[in-house]
Amino acid sequence: MRIARSIVAVFIVATAIWTGCGSSSSDGGGSAGSAGTAASAGTAASGPDGGGGDQSSGGSGASAGSSNANCKAVTFACQTGTDCCSGICDAKTGCVAPLTTCAAAAEACTAGTDCCSLSCVGGKCSSGQCVSDTKACTSNDECCSGTCGTGKTCTPLNTSCHTAGNTCAANGDCCSGLCDGTKHCALTASFCIQPGESCAHDSDCCAADCTIAAGKTVGTCAAPPKGPSYCTKVDGVLCAGCGDCCSRLCAPGPAGIPICQPASGCHVTGDLCLTDKDCCGGDPASGLPGAGNGQCMLGPSGKIGICTNPSNGSGTACNPEGNVCHYLADPNYTCSSSSARSDCCGPLNPKAQMCHLDALGVPRCQGVGTCAKAGAACADAADCCDSLPCVPDAKGALHCGADKCVPLAGACTINGDCCPGGLCHRMPGSTVGSCTPPPPPPTGTGGTGAGGTSSTGGVSGTGGAPSGVCAEYGQICTVDSDCCNGVPCSAGICSVPVVP
Repeated sequence: MRIARSIVAVFIVATAIWTGCGSSSSDGGGSAGSAGTAASAGTAASGPDGGGGDQSSGGSGASAGSSNANCKAVTFACQTGTDCCSGICDAKTGCVAPLTTCAAAAEACTAGTDCCSLSCVGGKCSSGQCVSDTKACTSNDECCSGTCGTGKTCTPLNTSCHTAGNTCAANGDCCSGLCDGTKHCALTASFCIQPGESCAHDSDCCAADCTIAAGKTVGTCAAPPKGPSYCTKVDGVLCAGCGDCCSRLCAPGPAGIPICQPASGCHVTGDLCLTDKDCCGGDPASGLPGAGNGQCMLGPSGKIGICTNPSNGSGTACNPEGNVCHYLADPNYTCSSSSARSDCCGPLNPKAQMCHLDALGVPRCQGVGTCAKAGAACADAADCCDSLPCVPDAKGALHCGADKCVPLAGACTINGDCCPGGLCHRMPGSTVGSCTPPPPPPTGTGGTGAGGTSSTGGVSGTGGAPSGVCAEYGQICTVDSDCCNGVPCSAGICSVPVVP
């Protein structure tokens, strides 16, 4: 049975702290996940994008998981959640195990990060907390770092900050940015693991690159690839303001600390990618302004790349449709000093007239001039009429969807595309995802989660969140109480208000 990692969120409800690109906000990880003790009761809380891309949920309490003794592991084909050990099935990619669930004591594991205790000994999760760095040890498995050194003390994975499971006094002590209520560093500050934090799989990391030494089961998440990006932080990384983020959107995440939120549709310059088609302008057949002006530049590891604008022979090509741009329309805009270029592809002059804030507050190039109807090509949701999402078709090309939100099993690029009750599961770097149910609700009674209740259901349509389901960041809503994590309902979606 999988357990929901406990989250005790810290919410700072001051507008000056909220740092979304049109206003200020808070997200990503107040005080999440008890790294030591599995919670036994509570209401699950859900958060913005995570899992292996855009899926996450938090909360405290035991999740239902699967009672099937022959349940299937991650990536194995499934029909329903009961087929999977994690209790979550993506009809297109197989069984899913999001970062915010963990294995209880005596459950099978392959690395400490699989376990709520962050200690995997002999292939089984320990009931006791992993041993902190520099403390006495007898085997590699019992250490939070996965290494018991020659002096029989646990050798740190990272000497500049404490990795998950180690004791801490404050959030700043931890590589994850999150010291939980039991004073141990927790993994769940975001929907992905921070650079420098402990990991066991590439897909766990915000940069989709987990570096593990030979013979070890745990390593650390690498930094994202570098290149001409005009930004420093990719989706999921902790942020102090929208100017830090490639998406220019720093807003509430699953535990209340600010993280860089994903932008809808194509991936903007500096964000992760697997192929050119993942990037704004990377699909030369789209027919949109700047088609062909996006490129995925692979990093040294070859595992993941970042989106860039290639040279057109006479300098850097213009910013394609959907890419981030330098927004100048309102002097109060909080990211007006960001280094995004004011050079959108399209017919208008000056170029700044083609840079507009989308519904989430991301400044994006809109050189088309008119909105696109359902089924027409788009770069992001701002291109589409009637508040329709911009989602991938069977070949990965982006088109405006048929309704205001995508039901379960439908294609998506971010959580915001899915109807409340659905989370967008996608591989890191890819724009192609599928709306899946969140983890099963907890089986315990009593207790309260950090931001509403999770649901295994999913709905289609144009209303707000149904009863018992909270809407993720970017999803449709009608009132503030529809939204997870205390995020307001702004102009029909859960988001930090943006400058008009």
